[in-house]
Amino acid sequence: MDQEFFPLLTNGTYLNTAYVGPMSKALADFRREHEAAYVQNGGDYKTDAYVTLNDTHIALAEFFGASSSNTFVIPNFSIGIRNIISLLPKKLNILLLKEDYPSMIKSFEEEDFNIHKISLSSNIEEAIDKRLARGDIDILALSIVQYASGLLVDMNFLKKIKQQYPNLILIADGTQFLGGHNFNFDSSPFDVLAASGYKWLLAGFGNGVLMVSDAYLDMIKKNSSTLFNLVFCGHFNILAVASLRFAIDAFTKNDFSTLMKKKDKISQEAKQLLDANGFIDPWVSQRENHSSIFILKGKKDLYKRLIKNKIKCVPRGKGVRISFHYFNTNHDLSRLIEVLKKGKI
Repeated sequence: MDQEFFPLLTNGTYLNTAYVGPMSKALADFRREHEAAYVQNGGDYKTDAYVTLNDTHIALAEFFGASSSNTFVIPNFSIGIRNIISLLPKKLNILLLKEDYPSMIKSFEEEDFNIHKISLSSNIEEAIDKRLARGDIDILALSIVQYASGLLVDMNFLKKIKQQYPNLILIADGTQFLGGHNFNFDSSPFDVLAASGYKWLLAGFGNGVLMVSDAYLDMIKKNSSTLFNLVFCGHFNILAVASLRFAIDAFTKNDFSTLMKKKDKISQEAKQLLDANGFIDPWVSQRENHSSIFILKGKKDLYKRLIKNKIKCVPRGKGVRISFHYFNTNHDLSRLIEVLKKGKI
């Protein structure tokens, strides 16, 4: 199907969605046609974009299981999270993970909050539970999938603490999560979730999604229209917003749940093979669930060797990060294992 055709995949083994999701041929064609409308229509192009913005919010809300009035297109995670944070009361106690996404941490540190941090570990849920037990935390903010390790925070645990601490506000970075997992915001434990669209959502640059709960709106003592006016202060990137809508429609058209089953299958197979050959840390397999992001262990030249063999990836910490999406195949996995094993000799 056209929506599943990614020309980039013909140039080697693409295991780099966690860095940048490839663009489909269908989306590239759509974007050219969209820009052509700008060339021909000028001001009407902008007018039409504002007319269809509400429809885009409805489509996003339906896909992610949220209220359309509490769902917004944003330029990216970093801007969206700062919009959210700017409306929070001051002096709140915020719990963060020290190794979390730098933009997440910095956005809270820029404001007048009391910041508390704990270190990321393979049993992070226990550490969070222990810290929350002190009873002084107002907001827990974290990335659902940790970008530098691939650790997937246990969703059932987050639901449990939300029940245990009903006044706790949960704020999440979903950039490494949305588009790679089935998700329903209204049944989730989150009060705020923001994510960029250029990774797992395969929507290109300049767009993202923001969802908020009524509990968050109660905390800031404002309604969703206030947030809308903040997010859409000034013009928005019309092409980027249209690209996100196109990507979401493509997921729906091609049965997102089926695509996620394909992703989960290749990811599980990758985890088993990588663990069996000692290419990843043991804690990854010891956790009940993990994302499709893995940090490979290896010699100092590992990254250069993978790139030389046309396996796209990025250095992260003391290792190399790879990631699998639904379009990755057993051939991709076999090629990776082949190259990794040669490096052991």
